[in-house]
Parts: sequence; structure tokens; C-alpha cells
Amino acid sequence: MNAMNPVLALAPRLQRAGGRDARIVTGLAVTAFAVSTALTLSVVGGLLGFVHRTQHPTSRFLEDVGDAYVLFAWTALVLLVVPLVTLGGAAARLGVSRRDARLATLRLLGATPREVVGLTLVETVGQGLVGAVVGTLLYAALLPLWALVPFQGTTFTVGELWVGWQGVLGALVVVPLLALVSGAVSLRRVTVSPLGVARRQTPPGLSALRLVLALVATGAFMVVSATLGMWGAAAVILLVVMLAVAFATLNALGPWTLGLLGRVLLRRATTPARLLAARRLLDDPRATWRVVGGLGLAGFVAGALAVVPALSVGQNVDAEGRLLFDDIVTGAMLTLVITFLVAAASAGIAQAASVLDRRREYALADLAGVPVELLDAVRRREVLVPLLAVGVGSAALALVMLLPLFGLAAVQSPGGLLLLLGCLVGGVALVVAATETSRPLLRSVLATTVVRAD
Repeated sequence: MNAMNPVLALAPRLQRAGGRDARIVTGLAVTAFAVSTALTLSVVGGLLGFVHRTQHPTSRFLEDVGDAYVLFAWTALVLLVVPLVTLGGAAARLGVSRRDARLATLRLLGATPREVVGLTLVETVGQGLVGAVVGTLLYAALLPLWALVPFQGTTFTVGELWVGWQGVLGALVVVPLLALVSGAVSLRRVTVSPLGVARRQTPPGLSALRLVLALVATGAFMVVSATLGMWGAAAVILLVVMLAVAFATLNALGPWTLGLLGRVLLRRATTPARLLAARRLLDDPRATWRVVGGLGLAGFVAGALAVVPALSVGQNVDAEGRLLFDDIVTGAMLTLVITFLVAAASAGIAQAASVLDRRREYALADLAGVPVELLDAVRRREVLVPLLAVGVGSAALALVMLLPLFGLAAVQSPGGLLLLLGCLVGGVALVVAATETSRPLLRSVLATTVVRAD
């Protein structure tokens, strides 16, 4: 512990020495943690609100269908929490991605590898804690807005949507813990030698085993969905677990698919921008997935919820049944909006981090005479094509996986197709707009970075 004290005392000075880049990275990381914390608490608060109403029904309607609302709330929680956790993990990786030079400096000063890693993780956890505090305050500020959304014929009170002090304390513990785990995983890719040289290891290739595991998981999901009625009371829990499996499948399959896409684009490249973008995608598909993966998860949610309009039309139901269907549509729209906002935030933050990580690469290209317009075109193209492929592919995967549960309802309903198309178009536009916010950052990097020509 005493050995760590000098290193920890040096940390604030190293942070200030990082200059503008360090401030930008810290601000982006804290913002990502804050957004994920605020929206996660909001979703959990909605679930608790429905649970409270089901346990204390005030009408016959709530007695009859209260459990269905809780099931829908759990489904929304699973659909939203995975993208939110992904955003938090991206924030932790962002927090360590620009610290190679500082790690090398500490090693030259005599710090041990254990001290260097400990210092970096402490700083990442600190960002997570600050983000959790800001996110909790943001959640409290959003409560009056969420209370305006009508469900079950009325609106929630702020008290019904409050997660309680236990929930707040849980967020203040879980978010820094997520930052700790994600930061530790990221540091495994960086090796600092005794001479203080930071060496970033080449990412290993993606195995086709990911495809096999994805096919197995997809098949298991479809079998369970087809036999859901046989599981009795455990069907609800099983359905929620299988949705989580579906997200894990998408996360495993996404980078591997982007690697294949990179090979195709490389063979068909006819311009310098297309060639460079394809090379970057092929060299590190995981990095591209971190930018477009949020839309992939959002596209999966859109595909899963495309069946909602088909369920809510053409039904000969009474007023209570119509109210239930209207609330399903409202919940689906709210889930989609939050998911796509998270996707846009994740893409914008990941793209900004990518620009900062490639500072030296951009500067050397600039010294070699590469036009700024070409660098900007490459930055844009390496996101746009994978974005379209991931959005459409993830929505199609959701439709296939839910086929045993809902049949062809989504594709046979004009409302479902319009919902899916509108979500994908709007989501892609939102994510593209978010990634374009890094355009001024690229020009700033080229204007301020100084490197040796050799």
C-alpha cells in the first residue's frame, strides 16, 4: 500500500499533463457512464412502478392483466440493459485507450507493472463513480418527464418510478465495478516493457467458432420459443433469459461478420477512400463493432418489436383489451427511442475515441501529403457501410429468431414493416449524425499534433 502512495500522488499531475486530449477522453467517459446510469435507473424505475401497481391493484383491470405488464416491463429491461451496459463498457475502454504514453512514463520512473495497472484502474473507477453520480442526478431530473407517459389509463407518480435509495446505492457500486472489469480487460492488450515502451498487441483473428456458437444459440432460442407453452410458470423467466442469450449471440457474431464484410469491400475497392476504409475494417473489426454495435442491438430490438402493430390491429377486443394493446405500442415506442438514443451516444463516443487513438497515424498521413478530405472520407466510409449492414442484419436476425413465437406477423403487417423501416432509417440517420460530431475533432487533431517526420 505504501508503495502505491507516490504513484497515486503523481496521478493528478499526469492527468493535467495529458492536456486537451485527456480532458476530452475523461469528459466522454463520464458522459457515457452518466447516460447509461440515468437510463438504466429509469428503466428499472418503470419496472418497479408496474410491480407496485400489480401488488396493489386499484381496479379489476390491474388485477386481470397486471402480471402481463410486469412481463412486458421485464422484456423491455432486458432489451435496454444490454445496450446500456455495452455503452458503459465502451466508456471504460475509452478511459484507458489514451494512456499508453503515461504508462510508459510511469515505468521509466520506476513504477512496477502492478502499480501502473492499479493507478490506471483507480482512475477508470473514479470516472465510473463520477459518471454514476451525474447519471443519478440526471435520472432524478428525468423523473417528472417519465411521469407524463400514460400507462394503464393514467400516469405514474414520481414516487412510483423512484428506485429508492437502495437502487441509487446499487448504481453507485455497480457502475464503478463495470468500469473496473472493462478497464482490466482493456489493459490486457497493452504491454509496457521495463524500458517504458508501450506496445499494443495486435488483436487476434476472429475464429469461425463464433458462427457455430451463434447458430447453436439461435437454434436453441427458436426451439425454446416454439415450446414456450410447455414450460409453465418458468416460461417468463426462460423468455427473459433467452432474450439475453440472443443479445450475446449478436455481440459474438457481429465482429466476425464485419471481418467478412471487410474482405468483400477490400476486393471491390476502386478508390483510395474505399481501400483504406476496407483495410481498417479488416484489420480490427472489433473496433468498428464498438462504433456500430449499438445500432446492431437497436436493430435487433426494432425487429423484435416490429410484431407489435400486428398484435394490436384487427382484434375484436373490448375497451380494456384496446387499452392493453395501446400500452404495448406505447412501451414499444419508448423502448425503441431509448435504444436508438443509446446507440447514437455509443457510436459518437466510440468514433471520437477512434480519432484520438489514431492521432499519430493521422498526423503522419498529413505529413505525407494525404488530403484532409480523404482522411475524413475514410473515417465516414468505415462506419457507413458496416452501419447499414449491421442494422439490417440484426433486424433480420430478430425476425428469424422470433419466428416460432410470432410467425410471419411482423412481415405480413404493413404497420410492422413500416415501423421496422422507419426505425432503421431514423436510427441510421441518428447514428451517422452522432459520428459526424467527430469531424471537427479530426481537424483539431491534425492542427495541434506535432510528430517527427521520421
